[in-house]
Amino acid sequence: MTLQQLYYIVELSKHNSISAAAEALFIAQPSLSTTIKELEKEFHITILERNRHGITFTPEGLEFLNYANHIIEQTTNLREHFNPHQPSQNKLRLSISSQHYMFAVDAFTDYLQTLAKKPQYAITFREGRTSQVIQDVVTQRSQIGIIFISKMTQKFMTRTLRKNRLKFTELFSYPPSVFLQANHPLAQYPSLSIDQLRPYPYIQYTQEEDSYQFAEEVVIPDIKPDREISTTDRSTLFSVIAATDAYTIGTGILFRDGRKWPIVSIPMKNPLDIMRVGWIKLQETPLPLAARAYIEQLEKTLVNSHVIAEDQPAKQAPERIAQSVITKHQFE
Repeated sequence: MTLQQLYYIVELSKHNSISAAAEALFIAQPSLSTTIKELEKEFHITILERNRHGITFTPEGLEFLNYANHIIEQTTNLREHFNPHQPSQNKLRLSISSQHYMFAVDAFTDYLQTLAKKPQYAITFREGRTSQVIQDVVTQRSQIGIIFISKMTQKFMTRTLRKNRLKFTELFSYPPSVFLQANHPLAQYPSLSIDQLRPYPYIQYTQEEDSYQFAEEVVIPDIKPDREISTTDRSTLFSVIAATDAYTIGTGILFRDGRKWPIVSIPMKNPLDIMRVGWIKLQETPLPLAARAYIEQLEKTLVNSHVIAEDQPAKQAPERIAQSVITKHQFE
């Protein structure tokens, strides 16, 4: 095993095919394939599985990738620490992956404002489907991930997190709400039932080949819409809602600045589920100070924006949100 081989594996995790990774590494595809086979033979494991969608890491492969990331990160830190010509040894580094949450973006912009006088930093914020958020944290592409767990997905997600040695820390929980445009025929109701929603198009984030248990919306079995729309990004989803009579189901938490999308959120009537939003990290990895600072800013942003408060009743449209409760947490 060499550092170069580990770099190859880490780069491979950023692509969906061996050929794409080889191109990014400026090496021939057979050379990369040989590296994978050599590592698999040396450690007696299978690192990759090939399918019609490209490549995926096996559970053993993800574990190997996790170690590879740690080794490369520590090697980089070692070089920066002892290189007198390296000016970035004190550079703040933060990487976050998140499901498509508006409050996470608001907190991110708030956090960036606190760094106005910071001379050096390297920060990454990624939005993606649930399995991508989990993989980003497992492979240490991101230090923390922001996801939700519902009653329906709790067993599945608990198994998934435990298998990948991830810890989930809850930030707050809330009943699901409906997002729809401010001029929607249902916009003036104080709460909405499944029967009221049934005639309208339902838009959701696609999880592609992933199980419905990775969904970013609360799965309500009684809702079987005749018209369904799927998208991969938040801007498209809210643009569709703002321009049509489509709806989606989620946290009920809107952007602080709602001028871009004239959208309201209305609590669901007699909700059958509760959504728990929180952050995940590797169990054995200490949380970096920058990640702690972002999580603290996330809580402040929610509270200061009056989006979430204990025992706070839901607001009226157009600022209406679902009643939610913050759960205090302790850092490890």
